[in-house]
Amino acid sequence: MARGGYATVYRATQDSVGREVAIKMENRRLESNRDQARFLREARAAGRMSSHPHVVDLFDVGVTVDQHPYLIMELCDGSYLDRMRISPLAATEARDVGIKIADALVHSHANGVLHRDVKPANVLYSHFNPAVLADFGLAVLGEMRDSSVTLEVLTPAYAPPEMFRHDDPSGAVDVYALCATLYAVMHGRPPRWETDRSPSLITLMDLFHQPIPDLPGVPHALIEVLRYGMANDPRSRPTAEQLRDLLTKLDLDPNQSRSVPPPRYSAGDDTPTVRNAHKPARKKWLFGLLGIQDR
Repeated sequence: MARGGYATVYRATQDSVGREVAIKMENRRLESNRDQARFLREARAAGRMSSHPHVVDLFDVGVTVDQHPYLIMELCDGSYLDRMRISPLAATEARDVGIKIADALVHSHANGVLHRDVKPANVLYSHFNPAVLADFGLAVLGEMRDSSVTLEVLTPAYAPPEMFRHDDPSGAVDVYALCATLYAVMHGRPPRWETDRSPSLITLMDLFHQPIPDLPGVPHALIEVLRYGMANDPRSRPTAEQLRDLLTKLDLDPNQSRSVPPPRYSAGDDTPTVRNAHKPARKKWLFGLLGIQDR
């Protein structure tokens, strides 16, 4: 079905029950017994996430006789990467997808599992489910690769700045990536990117200091929530639960009145003075406007 730099996806039939499935196989090998055991242990733990209605069902994991790790998963109809390339989503549909995927992240983070590669290609849909998150089981494979930062491993368009500094990942990584994904499916390309081509690593780091523009036809309140989730400082982002609640409370009626003006801040300025000045104001405005408590 597809081949990438690190994995190949096959369409197959599970003979025992006669259903079609997707098999994602890592291109490289896990040659040591220790790495294979770790993959099986952690991938199976991540597989528990598939009990959530908005996580792709993971049926089995294993290692082939020639040492390639694989996952057998639910076969879906397509991804939101395909959707956004054909026709970007309206704000309401993007908001609804965000609620579902954020709820999946709430479930996974509560169980100590990070996704670490949320992006439009990993948000899938089927006839029965408008949004499911794929590839939880592949997070451990990313850890087993060369630890040096490469554009291919990080999916740079959706990776937050701390991942390029080799910081330990946290739930804030998934929140950033989901907000960047929601912006992309409405815009047709990732935030701040001028073209579909990947920039150099130096150019990419400079992009984090640029503001995230408004989008035509997208309510300002939704863009503000996404900017909040894409703060350069991971401590300034909402949790997955807060993001889900913010999206749920959003009224996307373009004629809605706003009784409280948005705070003034420089979205691209990450200096301590400006960050500390605008973070509480923006957070207070968002939570107050939507009538929810900061937990």
